[in-house]
Amino acid sequence: MSSRPSSTSHAYASAPTVPSALHLLAAPTPTLLDAALPGYLLPQVVRLLRESAEHVVRRRITREEELRAEGLIPGGGKGKGRAEGDVREMIDKEGSDRVERIGLMVGGYIAEKLMVARQPLASHLDIIKFICKDLFLFVYSKQIDNLRTNHRGVFVLQSHAFPPLTSLSSHRGPAADLEAAKAHLVFPQALVQGALARLGMAAYVTAECSGLPQCTFQIRTVKSTQQPPTPSVIGTPAGGTPQVGASGGPGVGAGGAGAGAGGHRPPPIGVGHLGLGIGQS
Repeated sequence: MSSRPSSTSHAYASAPTVPSALHLLAAPTPTLLDAALPGYLLPQVVRLLRESAEHVVRRRITREEELRAEGLIPGGGKGKGRAEGDVREMIDKEGSDRVERIGLMVGGYIAEKLMVARQPLASHLDIIKFICKDLFLFVYSKQIDNLRTNHRGVFVLQSHAFPPLTSLSSHRGPAADLEAAKAHLVFPQALVQGALARLGMAAYVTAECSGLPQCTFQIRTVKSTQQPPTPSVIGTPAGGTPQVGASGGPGVGAGGAGAGAGGHRPPPIGVGHLGLGIGQS
C-alpha cells in the first residue's frame, strides 16, 4: 500500500524584521530607583542651593559697599555695613526662594503628567482629593492620612508620619529639630502650590510641624481675581499681604509652633472630617 504525500504545510517562524533597538524604544526596560535615595539626595541639594545663595548674597553686599564707599549710591562713608544677623536672614530667604521656585515648577509638571489620561477635575474638592491621593502617593509613596474642611474654602491635610520629616533628628534636641523642619517643608509646600496652580485652583498653602514627624498643610482658596503669592515659610507671602487662616487669624510658616515666625500658632480651625477613605478621623 503506497502512502500518499501529505498536503499539510508546516509554517516556520520567521525572524523579526524590526530591529531590536526599535523594540527597546517601544517597550523600554523600567529603570528602578532605590526609595531611600531621595532621602539622602534632597538634604545635599538643599545645602548646595543654600551655599550658592550665600555666595550670591555676599557678593551683592560687597558690590553695594564698594559703590557706597565711592559715593555712587546713598549712604556713603566707611560704615560697619550690614549686621551678620541681617546677612544670615538674607541668605536664608534667598535659599528658600530658590527651593520654592523648584517646588513650584516640579509640582506643576507632576500634576500635568498625572492628569494626562484623566478627565478634568470639576471642583475644588476633586482637586484636593487628587492632591491627597495621587500627588502624594506619586512623590512620597504615601497618601495623606486625614483631610478636613470647613466647607468654606479651607482644607487641612494631615500626615502623621510625613516622609521628609521621619528621619529628621539631631543631637541639638527637639527645639532645634523643629527649627530645621522649616527648610525641609519649603519644597513640599511649594510642590502643592505648584500643582494647585497648574490645576487651575488659586489658593494659599502653608505647612506647619508641631511635632516630628507630623505635618499639616493648610490650603485656603482665594478669589479668582486675586493672585496667590508664592509659598512662604515665615507666615507672610511675597508681596506683604498677610496670610489669613480659616478663623481670620494670621497664618503660620512651615515651621509651625516653635518653628514659625515668632513661634505663634493660629487659632483652632473649625473643620469637619470628610469621609474620603483617605485616613482616620
